Amino acid sequence: MDHQAHCRPPGPGDACGAVLPYASGFIRFTLGLLLAYTLWAWAGLRPSFHWGGVGIAVVLLVALVRRSARALVRDPVFYAGLAFLGLLAIQWANAGRVQYFDVGYQKWMYTVPPWPRWPSAFVRAEARQMLTWFFPAWVIVWTFRAGPWSRRQARGFLRLLAYNAGALAVFGLVQMASGTRAIYWVRPLNGHFFASFPYGNHVGPFFVLAGALSAGLLLTEVMDKRDPVTKRLAIEELRRGRVTALAATVLLCLVAAVLGFSRTGIILAGGLLMFGLGYSWVRGWGLLTSAGRVNAAALTLAGLAVLCATAIGFGEKGLQREISLKKASAGVDRPVTERLDLELGGRPRFVLAAVTVWLEKPWFGWGGWGYKYRVAEHVSPEDWPRLEKGGWANVHVDLLQFLAEFGLVGVALLLSALIPLAVAWVGVAVHRRALWAMAGYGLASTLVASAVDIPFRSPAILYIWLTILAVVPAACRAEESWPCVTKCPRVSERTGS
Repeated sequence: MDHQAHCRPPGPGDACGAVLPYASGFIRFTLGLLLAYTLWAWAGLRPSFHWGGVGIAVVLLVALVRRSARALVRDPVFYAGLAFLGLLAIQWANAGRVQYFDVGYQKWMYTVPPWPRWPSAFVRAEARQMLTWFFPAWVIVWTFRAGPWSRRQARGFLRLLAYNAGALAVFGLVQMASGTRAIYWVRPLNGHFFASFPYGNHVGPFFVLAGALSAGLLLTEVMDKRDPVTKRLAIEELRRGRVTALAATVLLCLVAAVLGFSRTGIILAGGLLMFGLGYSWVRGWGLLTSAGRVNAAALTLAGLAVLCATAIGFGEKGLQREISLKKASAGVDRPVTERLDLELGGRPRFVLAAVTVWLEKPWFGWGGWGYKYRVAEHVSPEDWPRLEKGGWANVHVDLLQFLAEFGLVGVALLLSALIPLAVAWVGVAVHRRALWAMAGYGLASTLVASAVDIPFRSPAILYIWLTILAVVPAACRAEESWPCVTKCPRVSERTGS
């Protein structure tokens, strides 16, 4: 067979015009360690644990540079990410603004930054936190850009991500069943938490994303096994252990998403359930025999029963509290707009304030966590207590958060790194089947959540979202043998001498 039929054309990451080797075991292990560490260590939200992730990312980056340095200097995504980190570094170096009371204006103000015309931040430690969040994210993205992953490697790595999420869901259920009010049974928290997520509203988006990935892997495992004659599913050829593990992971992720006790998480979990069932039956109907359809229906009903029983058994009171309408003041007839504002927790007012904060510094923003230092001037005094107790140091709209902190320049750099990853999803060699559809739904659901909350303020969610975005096209590639592994020919071989 023609050797070239198994190779892709040389790309920008190829050394000597040849195809780079597949991702090494050490690189895959280190990347998996980084993702697992971030997920299990407070979901990446505790600053004292950030340096562990940064250290792992440094090791991973060194391995990538040693393996494929040519790809580094040729990849525009690498430079876009590096430029964004440069912006964060300037904001960090130019931080240190002090609050004081201006007698003339009769209000609290902040001193100007050391370099007034440069991008800046208010507090150096908070600006540094952005670097410890986004440096590993940049390394994660570049891991998939530095060299090809085989389809087998990509799918195996995605399965590990799914199983890790399932294990975290089990940990969360055990923690909840114990009745503890301390995360990890060590640190008491006032608000609701689940598993390693100290902020309950992060639970739903993460586990819906992981559940969508698991569902895609499950359906791929089932629907790819077909009888070559009848074209129907070859049930006897299924890897039953893998199918069982993935099915259990899907159920665990759906239960965990609901037990985050956020309306967004509950809605997203319901949407995933309906989309997954609809996709499964539409795609699978013609592939099943009559008996197979009956068995599939029975398994579907059994899975739904287990899902409902587990969710209600663990969180009946929390679910009732979350889906109930918020009580208005007795005897007060509120207009529709005020009632909607109450149900949305005041989000519209803070969204408008965030737009105003961003427009004050539209190009480079106010630096990491800078929004919370400016928002008080743009909401009424009656909302000020919420800035301290209600979690409104964040906008609860990720795009506005990034605009307020990093400006148009920062957001443009982020998008310039993400767009090439998204374009790969519609490549000619990518099969748009179960994994592609379900993982795509998971990515889209996180974006929907980011319009009303802050999933991308969790490094655990940010990292797995980027990983799925980057690696799924390789996992959906049409040919396992593409690209191939070759070594760079010697000069004499290339010149024919």
